[in-house]
Amino acid sequence: MVEQWINFNSSFALHIPIRVVPHMERKRADESDSAMDDLQQALKGVRLTYADGLYNWQVDLSIRKNKDRESMSTRSIKGVSLRGFTNRGWVYSNTNRTDHRTIARLARSLNRSRSTDAPQLCRPDAIKLDKKAPVKKDARDVTLEEKLRTVRNIFSLAQSMDPRIVDVRVDYSESYMERTLVTSQGTEARQLVPRTRIMLAVIVKEDGVTDYDYVLMGGVVGYEVVDDLTETVVKGTVQSAAEQLKAAAPPLGLHKVILDPGVVGTVCHESFGHGLEADQALRGRSYLKDMIGKKVASDLVTMYEDPTLEGAYGSYYFDDDGTLSRKNTIVENGVLVSFIHDMETAVAMKASLTGNSRTQNATRRRFIRMSNTYAKPGDWSVDDMIKDTKHGVMLVHWQSGMEDPLGGGMQVIAKRGYLIENGQKTKPIKSIALSGRVLEVLGNVDAVSKEGFQVEAGTCGKGSEDYIPVGSGGTWWRTTAVIG
Repeated sequence: MVEQWINFNSSFALHIPIRVVPHMERKRADESDSAMDDLQQALKGVRLTYADGLYNWQVDLSIRKNKDRESMSTRSIKGVSLRGFTNRGWVYSNTNRTDHRTIARLARSLNRSRSTDAPQLCRPDAIKLDKKAPVKKDARDVTLEEKLRTVRNIFSLAQSMDPRIVDVRVDYSESYMERTLVTSQGTEARQLVPRTRIMLAVIVKEDGVTDYDYVLMGGVVGYEVVDDLTETVVKGTVQSAAEQLKAAAPPLGLHKVILDPGVVGTVCHESFGHGLEADQALRGRSYLKDMIGKKVASDLVTMYEDPTLEGAYGSYYFDDDGTLSRKNTIVENGVLVSFIHDMETAVAMKASLTGNSRTQNATRRRFIRMSNTYAKPGDWSVDDMIKDTKHGVMLVHWQSGMEDPLGGGMQVIAKRGYLIENGQKTKPIKSIALSGRVLEVLGNVDAVSKEGFQVEAGTCGKGSEDYIPVGSGGTWWRTTAVIG
């Protein structure tokens, strides 16, 4: 499941925010170097065929404001995980303490799970890497007072634009994450990845009808993302929220549908999200398990799973197995060509590593997960796509999505849309759910636009937890699907 970062029923506890100042940064860097040294020493004493150590440090800041409440919170998460591979599978030992003695104790605990066999893993080449994602404006260099002032200014600007506005919500979030990985293969890798997001939601009411719209911006970017939330964007969000007050209910049943890039990205993610995770396929929990090399979509559909996409919310330099990030083609001209893998599943399925082993933080298990999933642009213009549609529905602004990786069904919800009548976009319609079997929805794609490419930020969980940042996107599609 992938979802946007929005929940109008949330309440927020007020915390005293702590700014990360330069001397704290130096202390963190010293701790990271020390943790890497301690992990290297600890792994020398591990008597398993393969072992690795992961150090994780992350600082999050959140500022949220609506008409009733203003809140700020920070949290700092750090931890260390050592794991080894045995004839019984992975064994983990982890803690949120990062001192030398604790790391040594974790290594000793792994030796109590000695393997009598030599289990097979597809081990990535050893890498020596120390990378920091570039940003135009480091959020840590901006004072908390300036961030709070920006949130208040956006709130006031939006609130002043229409008398029907009953509330405005502004959410600002920044995260600074460091991962350091050391392996018995010789890998010594560190990555520092900042992620920043800002969301504006506008709630309006007239004649007893209440509705809303919102805009969300974010990625592996710095504070510069705030500059993208211009007065023009704020005004457009207010106008689209007000437009929803008079919008009609969507028509029910099977229709021609034109999907905007955000909705297309959600369809891509929900079509082949958990279903393409090779661990799911090996457990018999994916409808795609026997579909490699077979037709799963229209010839016009090519999809990528790509953690290298610059600035996208799900990007990283190496995965939590130590595999360098790479762009993976998962569907090519409608044919399924690849699952996504970790070291264990790549051996089992005789496949190449794809760089998709991820964890929420070092105290949790690593799983195969998506990163940025998007569709390749096509040849159509959006205007021609609309003109060529006699009757249909346009879905705009994705909100959430769900999938059934075993049965092959999916549902994607768009916040709003428009009727298409005689080749023209006409009346606005309210929130729309698109549902159906993946192979039918993708098989019906008959037009893909060349313009409008974008990848939007979201989060994805495996089961009910283990949420990670992901991106999804593409350009405009036209297909046939059930909506309501």
